[in-house]
Formats: sequence, structure tokens, C-alpha cells
Amino acid sequence: MESKNKISTLKEIFKKPKYALITILVSVLFYSLNAIIKNWKLLVSMFSSSGFFKTINLLFSLTAGFGNTVKESSHISLILISILFGILFSLILYKVKIIKSEDKKIGIIASIGIFIGVLAPGCAACGVGLLAVFGISAAILSLLPFAGLEISILAIIILTYSINKILEKIKNGNACPIR
Repeated sequence: MESKNKISTLKEIFKKPKYALITILVSVLFYSLNAIIKNWKLLVSMFSSSGFFKTINLLFSLTAGFGNTVKESSHISLILISILFGILFSLILYKVKIIKSEDKKIGIIASIGIFIGVLAPGCAACGVGLLAVFGISAAILSLLPFAGLEISILAIIILTYSINKILEKIKNGNACPIR
């Protein structure tokens, strides 16, 4: 499917405000989740000492200023991953609603892209998403040629591929093309 058809399919889907809103909400939630993961110890400490409302206030401040705490390339890759994740989520909801079936191959590929995006959306210096939870430290990731940025780029590539494939499936339905 050529790019023109994919763009027109995206326009058709996002003409419906519901899908644009879902994309924005999921993107912001994913981005915020990364700010929470990076600062969860601070948030827990603030909650125990100052209570719920001050913790929420701190959470908003941390999310708004998250770009100042990571390298610019990491921040840009996180924004891209967040947007792609939001778009993919909306497209999957759209496809499920319209077609009422799921393509397992694309679902697996999309899941891998999302998983990698969640694992390493930030930079090696700040713990890189959930990789720190699994015990993979910034020191290990800093040994990579681009200090872990290549993992984020891989996630962007996989999410973009997944979006392209699901757009094809939406436009063509579930029928096999005639040769």
C-alpha cells in the first residue's frame, strides 16, 4: 500500500475525535509513566512525608520538566515512541471495532515494539525505563555505541512498521490480495 493511501486512511480514522483523543491520552500517559518510573523513589518519599496532593503536584512538575532531566536525543526518542504508541493503540482499537478480529502476527510485532519502547525509552544515564527494574544498569547500557539510544531507535522502527502493517490491514480488510 502506498504512502498516499496510508495517509488517507489515517486522516479517515483521526477525523473521528474519539481516536485522536485516545491517541493523545495514551501518548501522554506513556510519557508520564516514564517520568514516574525514573522518579518513583522520590514520589514514594514525598507521599509518605507530605501526602497525596503534594505528591500529585510533584508528579505534574516532574512530568512537565522531564525533558530537562534527560539528554535531548533521549527526550526526542521518548516523545516519538509515546506518539507512535498512542497512534498504534488507536489503530488497534479502530481495527478491532470495525473488523472485529485481530491479526496475531501484527499483534506480536506491535507487542515487541511496545515492550522495547517501555524497556528503554530514556537514556542510559537515567536508568532507561524498565530495564533498571530488571537489573540492567546504566553502566551496561553505556557500553553500547550510542549509550542505549539504539534500543529506542529499534523500538521506533518496530512501532512504525507495526503502524504501517495495521494501516494496510485496515484499508484492505482481512482479505488476501488478488494476484
